[in-house]
Order: sequence, then structure tokens, then C-alpha cells
Amino acid sequence: MDRRDPFPRRTATPAGLAPWLGEIVLRLPGLLASYTRPNALDARTRERVILAVTEVNGCRYCAWIHGNWADFLGEVVTKVDADEAVLAYARACAEAGRPLDPAPLREEGLPAASVRAVQATVAQIEVSNLVGNTVDGLLARLTRKRPLAPFTAVQELAVVGAAVPLALPMLAAGAGLRAVGRMAPPLPEIRMPAKGEANLLVHLLAAAIPTYLANAAVRLAVLGLPVEVAVGLKAGRTTATVRGGRRGVGLENGLSEDVLFVVEGEVEPLLRIASGDVIGELRKLRLRSP
Repeated sequence: MDRRDPFPRRTATPAGLAPWLGEIVLRLPGLLASYTRPNALDARTRERVILAVTEVNGCRYCAWIHGNWADFLGEVVTKVDADEAVLAYARACAEAGRPLDPAPLREEGLPAASVRAVQATVAQIEVSNLVGNTVDGLLARLTRKRPLAPFTAVQELAVVGAAVPLALPMLAAGAGLRAVGRMAPPLPEIRMPAKGEANLLVHLLAAAIPTYLANAAVRLAVLGLPVEVAVGLKAGRTTATVRGGRRGVGLENGLSEDVLFVVEGEVEPLLRIASGDVIGELRKLRLRSP
């Protein structure tokens, strides 16, 4: 950075972008995995990594978009992927201004696929941060809060112009996520059988439901139903009924006569759902008619 320039944030210069663009190309499969394979990097961890990097770089646009995204997903108990080593690595890369050796992540026992996904996520948000800061930097030049520097200003204008087709959909997505988050009702207290009467499956479901309904869209869809809908669950020989709708959630022992369908599975997937690994474990459950 030019010490004579009062603008405090890094912007998208060729030298600043080059290592991150190269990292994205090298880690492209990891970038795709960060959005499509929760077992490589779950969405909540991805957003925490993004916000950690954004906090270092100070991009207000990325902070707004991904802050809304994180709020939309909701906060739940997370897996080891989200430990401090991942966030510390992300912050260190942002502070260095270049990709760093991910050896600390490997030392923490993170799988190779997760390491690549973290590296790709850091590179992706670094590029976004630099472009976002360039917008503010250009505005500062135009309002004479920093030197005009016509040649540099033209370069910054080119960067901003190239980024607009991608930036506008992201801003629209951020606004949409924010709107859904505001419309979604809060998670109500779960109605349970009388104290001491709930079976093991009911207790597991009571632990899993807050995780599943942390997502604002799911909460809006389930709690916003105009009528109460009953779904049966069977794990081994134990059964339970979940009722959702009309801004409420309830649990009952056994299968109620009015269940629409029955979800069959083992206890282990429910335990994993309760611990935060929702998407991967839901695939192991099966549906059947009551």
C-alpha cells in the first residue's frame, strides 16, 4: 500500500489479486465442494471463514451479504471443521495478503478435502473483499478524500466495471436472505410429552429440531404452515410423531393416526443431526407411507 494514500484498506491491484486468483484456479474443486459437499465444509463454517477474512479486510459489502447469509443459516453446535484453527488460518492469510501453507490445518487432523475447501473459500472471499474495497476506494477518489491519481483511478474503474455483473446478483441474494430471515418466526418452545414419559426417540428429536430449524427458510416453511402437519419417525423399534405448523412444534410418543408419512432410519443419524451434521445424515433416512 502507498503510505501517502490515506485510504486504509487493500484494494484490487494486479499484484494483490494474482496470488488469490491463482489459488482459486488451483483449488477450484475445493471451491465447488465448499458449496456442494457439507462433509468437506459445512455452510455455517464456510460463512464463519468468510466473515473472519472480511473482518480483517474491512469490506462492508461482503460483511453485509455474508452476515445476512450467516443469520439465514442460523447458529448451531458445529463439527470439528469449525474450530479455531480454521478461523485462525483464514485470518492469518488475510493479514499476510497471500495464501499461506495450510500445515496447521493438517496438524489439527482436518481431512484433505476440507483443507482444500478452506483454502478455496479464503481465496474466493479475498478477491471479493479486494474488489469491494476498490469500490469504496474509487468513491474516495471521486470525492477527493484520497489523491485522484487518474491512471490508478481508471484501473480501479475497470475492476469495478468487471465486477458489477457478479456483484449485483450477490447483493440481491443478500437482500433476499435478509428478508427471509426477518419473516421467519422464532423457534418456539417444543411441546413434549409429560415429564418422564417421553421415549428416547422423542428426546433425540427434541435435540435435533433446533438444529434443523436454525435455517430461516426451513423455519418459515415449517412454522408458517397454516395447518398443523404430523410426520411419523421410526428408529429401530422406537417411534415418535412430530407436529409442525401454525408457528408451533410438538412431539409425541408413537405414531399418531393422522401422520402423512413415516421417516425410517437408525438412531445414529438422529444423533448426528442433533450435533449439527444435518444434510449428510438426512440422506440416510427413508420415507414410507404410514
